Amino acid sequence: MSDWSKLGARALGGLLGVVVVAPFIWLVLRAWGGADQAGAILFNSAMLEAVVASLTLAAAVSIVCVLIALPLAWLTHATDMPARRHLRRIMVLPLAVPSYVSGFVVVALLGPSGLASDLGLPLPDVYGFFGAFVALLFVYPYVLLPLQAAMARVDPRTWEAARSLGASPLRAFREIILPAVRPAATRGGLLVGLYVLGDFGAVSLLRFPSLSYLIYVRYSSPFMRHEAVWYAFVLMLVALAFLAAGALIERRPKQARNTGTIRPWPVIALGPYRWVAFAFCVVVAGFGALLPIGVVGWWLIRGMAQGNTLIPLYTETLNSLGLAAGAAVLITFVGLIPALLHRFDSGRFSRFLDRSVHVGYTLPGIVVALALVYMGTRGFPWLYHTVWMLQLAYLIRFLPQASTTMADGLSQQNPRLYEAARSLGQSPMGAIRRVVLPVALPSLAAAGLAVFISVIKELPATILLKPPGFSTLAQRIWSLTQDAFFTATAPTVFVLLSLALGALWLRPDTDLRGQD
Repeated sequence: MSDWSKLGARALGGLLGVVVVAPFIWLVLRAWGGADQAGAILFNSAMLEAVVASLTLAAAVSIVCVLIALPLAWLTHATDMPARRHLRRIMVLPLAVPSYVSGFVVVALLGPSGLASDLGLPLPDVYGFFGAFVALLFVYPYVLLPLQAAMARVDPRTWEAARSLGASPLRAFREIILPAVRPAATRGGLLVGLYVLGDFGAVSLLRFPSLSYLIYVRYSSPFMRHEAVWYAFVLMLVALAFLAAGALIERRPKQARNTGTIRPWPVIALGPYRWVAFAFCVVVAGFGALLPIGVVGWWLIRGMAQGNTLIPLYTETLNSLGLAAGAAVLITFVGLIPALLHRFDSGRFSRFLDRSVHVGYTLPGIVVALALVYMGTRGFPWLYHTVWMLQLAYLIRFLPQASTTMADGLSQQNPRLYEAARSLGQSPMGAIRRVVLPVALPSLAAAGLAVFISVIKELPATILLKPPGFSTLAQRIWSLTQDAFFTATAPTVFVLLSLALGALWLRPDTDLRGQD
């Protein structure tokens, strides 16, 4: 890129960074304005209990997800387990299940008015830690995917060398595979922890007193909204602490990796444990992918058998599709700025912009929503409670999904393509428009679909920032599940899951269509 092109891109990138970071600066200033009440709020028992509860839930879900994903990644990577390729595809389907849907599944299956209760089965109280823990186990693919990628990079010759020297399969796995994939497992666990810390859907439906749920409770009370700011501030600090831990892990000395061609792994025979492994994988895949469909189908059929009329969902569906499609186009277009800077201007400014745009993605959605509430009500009242404010929230939350995906696609291009276009007389923008972007279309499509899936599932920002009278599928599911209207909720869940699964199937960076 020419100097003028870089200067223009940097100016746009700087403006984008300000837009993304401004709401959080506003939130900090709002908290600072009530500093005289900070001690009473920060050090009371409710705040301390909420912090402990949030960290306990995040740690428990992270650990169990790692313990689930590690054997799944190995069994679907290089063993003779039956149908491992098909199971590998099915296991990523929970990515399309938002936490409030998994919360609905838990309540509709195990709650006081749920299916298990109708059958007379004795069950623990799902409201609280147990229910939230079970509902959030659906996020195990966030650990599974990086583990599968890490195992694909392990040279099989190290395994074969260990086995030829007399190591048992278990010892070879412990001493060869585990050290190689430990960083990926740790990063995946931290990602799950961040997700759990920021989750609102499951914890609100299952009434678990986490920080994110209590932020909403405080905000909903006109006399406690000043406390919501401090709860959001504390949750932001806890999330940043998780990020700092991840950064420390990234800075540890890394093991040397094979830079040559890694040949395919040999098929490792499981012997008599082959079907045991298959049963384990089927149970996990069934829990993550088939259980939501089964529970939704049961309540849908039950409602129809009782003569319940299916309420048309045209408005909610069109609203959700419009928001998701609009956000996908907007965020993909805006995400080209940091992605192109990463490709053509990988200096300090590009790295700074990359960190800036990741702020909204790494912080909990309820914090982003509350920051925009205060910025909108005090600074931009004409923007508050409009679709444009919602789109701004989605931009702040999901911009890194698009920019990172596109940056990865652009970095894999042969740089000589751009140089050849420039040598043939194309301007910098002309070369990008006619050569770089057409080649990067798959990554642009993957970025747009990733944003589409995230937006159509998003809940806290939609609840706090939506225009009056504006209803979406996510909001309807959350409201009806709170009131235990399971037969009325089931059709809405079915429509939402169909849209999310369809978009996940279309993504060119997944292997759901058999692209191994």
